[in-house]
Amino acid sequence: MSLRALLSGACLMALAPLAAAEPVSLQQALEAALQYDPSLDQASAGMERSEAGLDAARAKAGPTAGLQAQIGALETDFTTDRISQVPRQIGLQAEWPVFTSGANAAAIDAARAQREAAAAQLLSAREQTVLNTFDAYARAWLAEQELAVAAEQVETFRLRLQQTEAQFDQGLVTRTDIALTQSRLASAEAQQEGYRAALAAAEARLARLTGLDKPSPAHPVALPGGMPTDFQQSLAHVLETNPDLAAARASEASADKRVQEARSRFGPKVSLKARATTGEDIYFFFEDPISDVGAFVSVEVPLYTSGLKSASTREARAGRSAATAGVRVVEVQLKEAVSSLWGDIEARHLALKAATRAEAAASLAAEGAYKEYDAGARTLVDALDAENAYRDAQIARLRAGVELQLASARLRALSSDLEPSLMP
Repeated sequence: MSLRALLSGACLMALAPLAAAEPVSLQQALEAALQYDPSLDQASAGMERSEAGLDAARAKAGPTAGLQAQIGALETDFTTDRISQVPRQIGLQAEWPVFTSGANAAAIDAARAQREAAAAQLLSAREQTVLNTFDAYARAWLAEQELAVAAEQVETFRLRLQQTEAQFDQGLVTRTDIALTQSRLASAEAQQEGYRAALAAAEARLARLTGLDKPSPAHPVALPGGMPTDFQQSLAHVLETNPDLAAARASEASADKRVQEARSRFGPKVSLKARATTGEDIYFFFEDPISDVGAFVSVEVPLYTSGLKSASTREARAGRSAATAGVRVVEVQLKEAVSSLWGDIEARHLALKAATRAEAAASLAAEGAYKEYDAGARTLVDALDAENAYRDAQIARLRAGVELQLASARLRALSSDLEPSLMP
């Protein structure tokens, strides 16, 4: 058996405890997160609230009916006598605002737009949950791989230390060489513990997002499908489908309708009213059963409101201006985000290609060093150094791959494409 095979077997034995955690697939993690994340409950509550607001706006434009009852005490003085009475009355009344100068219609349109905004916010919250979970899953998997490679490096330095001590016994090296190897071993062990802490933090974050107990990624992350190749098309797609921008535009439409509603609330109103009452009341100073049934057309035209109309309209206009500015803010942020992510993805593509080439070259160098060691042309130290260089290149390639996946996932999340691509 070659030295490299023996070293790999020792590393696998050292890494055996890492397999104790229960593996979880990416889809299982995403499904758990979408069920567990409380921010989605908040967004769903906002959606329900907007639905109720729309129903309330519609109800204000419909007829209403109610029961009225009253009882009182009445003292009446007249020339020859004084009468004490207890008037009683009960009845039904109904009202239907058939014309409100467009106020009720504007309120319904505003509530409908607000419901669209709430729906877009719920979609945005789901995309953010999926992105956060994808990120946590990918980083937990990367932390596992880094820890595994770090454990291999520690084992390599332990073998190197044994070899150096053997060479010292033969008088081929000095104590300084032993001290240097011990120092590098200690550094590798410290780095391993750092990776172990990073893995614990990554798994804790994944557990927090999913509600699962000590989840461990079962597979490396991979985004299905290809990435867009044209920046302008990608930007246009994001501006068309981004849920935050859709929510901002819906809020702007709602605010515009609120301005119309504020103006119309102080316009002419026409209502149909009906009532039917019965009771004991005063009729020519005597208690007498009285019943009446009637229907009326009521017209109201406000003439003076002490500035309430002007103030309400100004407040609604300010809300519309703020909503319009909010749309612009989201558009600017999205353009910046897409531009930044596009450049980041291109750079990470190049970095991954370079890291892949470096890993392949380091693998060949390590393989050659071991063969030359077996042939007696190199020392074990040379072979172990080449092996560690290969592992460093391996970690660099793994990191480059994961960072490319995460940058691509962020771009997909901007256009609400991440959840459909990961959970078809």
